[in-house]
Amino acid sequence: MSDYEGTDTLATSPARPRPHLKFSVLSSGSGGNSVYIEAGGKCVLIDAGLSEKKLSQRMAHIGRSLNKLDAVFATHEHSDHIRGMGPLLRKHQLPLYTTEGTYDRAQHCLGKLPGFFRIRAGQPVDFDGLVVEPYATPHDAEESVAFVIHYRGLRLGLATDLGKVTAAVAGKLQKLDALLIESNHDVEMLDAGPYPWVTKKRIRSDVGHLSNEACGEMLATVKHSGLRLVVLMHMSETNNHPELARITARQALGRDDATEMIVAEQNHPTPLIAV
Repeated sequence: MSDYEGTDTLATSPARPRPHLKFSVLSSGSGGNSVYIEAGGKCVLIDAGLSEKKLSQRMAHIGRSLNKLDAVFATHEHSDHIRGMGPLLRKHQLPLYTTEGTYDRAQHCLGKLPGFFRIRAGQPVDFDGLVVEPYATPHDAEESVAFVIHYRGLRLGLATDLGKVTAAVAGKLQKLDALLIESNHDVEMLDAGPYPWVTKKRIRSDVGHLSNEACGEMLATVKHSGLRLVVLMHMSETNNHPELARITARQALGRDDATEMIVAEQNHPTPLIAV
């Protein structure tokens, strides 16, 4: 993804910098989830499923600091998304943006917060041009959401922790420049794996997690010539393999498609990527 979109129509005009929306997946998986996003001098964190110390280390790895954050968003109340939220918010005096349902369910483990702002699906939050748009997701949580991030015409979609591909979700993820999408499990590996039957049933349910096949179905629905990057997210270390997920996703996009694809990891952040 180049730093410049080209020159003006006049040959003597200098190259005009293209707007940048940057992100890093700090951690993705059942052990903890967090995504850092910056644009236009504003910086936000989506989820804080790792300790404040680990998040600080991941941020340092990409050359950023938690001290510069403007806000933290929570998708839902499951521990792998909010485990480090309370201490992070208090130490850095940051406001939490999440739905009322998530806040009500998580309040007992979050503790006293510096600030809380209620968000609702379909109502974007604007940080001086960096716009965070929540949309409802089918997941076994009280009022779960995912997000589409907008900045000066750029669109970054996050789609994790959802049990099925719905028309409403697919509608939110059209015309993206980059998509962070759940590819949680291979169905055969899950069925043959060590998890208890009740856990397998929950994962495969309409409010569980997307399989590789469901991820492929989503990609086939939202792919277009402008989709430059796909990041496969929330991958099970027990019930999936990165190469299986890649193959399924690549088949959905088309083998000749030029979209870049990477797999987010549990224990290492991605580089800071410019959309």
